[in-house]
Amino acid sequence: MSIPMAKHYKVLFLVLSISYLFSGELTSASTATTTTKKALSFIKSSCKTTTYRSLCVHSLSTYANTIQTNPQCLIKTALAVTMKHAQSTKLFVSHLKNSQFRTLQDCAPDPYVYDTDRRLTEAILELKLSDSESGQSQFLSHVSKAQALFISASDDWDVVNTCSGRLSCTTKAVQARVVNLRKETSNVMSLFNAFAKE
Repeated sequence: MSIPMAKHYKVLFLVLSISYLFSGELTSASTATTTTKKALSFIKSSCKTTTYRSLCVHSLSTYANTIQTNPQCLIKTALAVTMKHAQSTKLFVSHLKNSQFRTLQDCAPDPYVYDTDRRLTEAILELKLSDSESGQSQFLSHVSKAQALFISASDDWDVVNTCSGRLSCTTKAVQARVVNLRKETSNVMSLFNAFAKE
């Protein structure tokens, strides 16, 4: 189905406007007085279109002063937050001690559990590629691929729930981070689709 011209230009503008996203830093509201009720209301209203509403509101409210009531800024920020968390998770996994991985072999029979770092790297690349696309379907395709990689990574760590003690805490921490990432990518797609349909 062809996209109406007006909608096409709106989607094109949205995707192209994300181009600045990875070149700058997010501006976080330092105090409650710098965030307006209008901006927070806009974020809460927009997050109603997502599956994980509370996560959406929680992750974006911090940047209310940046987002204001601008849909483009809302989506740019949601994507930037997901990227930031993905890079943080990758760093966390990369710094796990080798001894921890060796011990994990006793309670994690699935060899793909050690591919988490690779999956995260590929997912981050997909998020970056979404920034360079000029069409709605291409943008959503890259974000969807990133989400699929996050899902695979969380499934990998689900098999290590038989680990005990300190390792149990480690595996739960990794899985919680990755599950959060797949939820955030879902929210990004929902927010993007909601704006494109207007």
